[in-house]
Amino acid sequence: MTIDYQNELGLPLFQFETLRQQAAVAHAVSTRLAPRKPLLPQVQPDQPDDYRLAGRSAFNRRETIYGRRTELLTAMGLTPAEVQPNLVGVYQKHTATVLAVGPEAYGAELNWDKPLPDADGLLTDQPGIPLMTIHADCPPILLYDPQKRVVGAIHSGWRGTVGRIGQAAVRLMTEQYGSQPENILAGIGPSIGPCCYQVGEPVLSEVGQAFPAKAAELLPLQPDGSYHFDLWLAIQLTLLDAGLSLRHIENSGLCTRCHQDKFFSYRATPDDKRENYGQFVATIALR
Repeated sequence: MTIDYQNELGLPLFQFETLRQQAAVAHAVSTRLAPRKPLLPQVQPDQPDDYRLAGRSAFNRRETIYGRRTELLTAMGLTPAEVQPNLVGVYQKHTATVLAVGPEAYGAELNWDKPLPDADGLLTDQPGIPLMTIHADCPPILLYDPQKRVVGAIHSGWRGTVGRIGQAAVRLMTEQYGSQPENILAGIGPSIGPCCYQVGEPVLSEVGQAFPAKAAELLPLQPDGSYHFDLWLAIQLTLLDAGLSLRHIENSGLCTRCHQDKFFSYRATPDDKRENYGQFVATIALR
């Protein structure tokens, strides 16, 4: 569970070991680091650690971000000319809503100017349709059912986690595609960890209501009297409740705030720069 440069562009990517072993799937979580061997020199950042694939100011330079996503897809072993028009994103609003994507996504460019509305998760059984979610501390969850050949990408912030978005995704996989939960592989990606995620109300109350038997474990009391929220464990609990096997759930264990040299982190961004914070992406596609 490390950041790997072993692709044709030398683009630093985080990948899950369990998903790396699946030849039918391409996946990656991007970092803030630029490629060592750029495909498109004109889209490289002024600073090598400001390689944004999303972000408020980044979207003022559409051609730059489009080019960087071309590099990301290339580093994942995909052909951008074939799959980039099929790239699907969602207008993330910290919901527990998951959408199924079908062949209507081919060539529809449901990403840049017209992401699917008001959802935080995507599923598809269509090859060549990359699913993408955007992150700056909230956990990404990537899902794959090798039996039914279904993939999923989830943005699971604290509201989505308390709303059990991971469980909602698994439920939709079973209803829409006939997946059996025990066959599904899941990865919980880099995000703010329990080491750094200090919370207050309303998080404390809502976590307590959603996980009454596990609230003390999920909200450990700190020496200074504050509480931290273990998003990773909460997501794991929802996936286990959905029927996944513990051995099929891989946690990156990478805190974005602790590793702000490699990942963009909203909480690590100074207050006076938060209007211009960077974001990274999580992407998965069937080959």
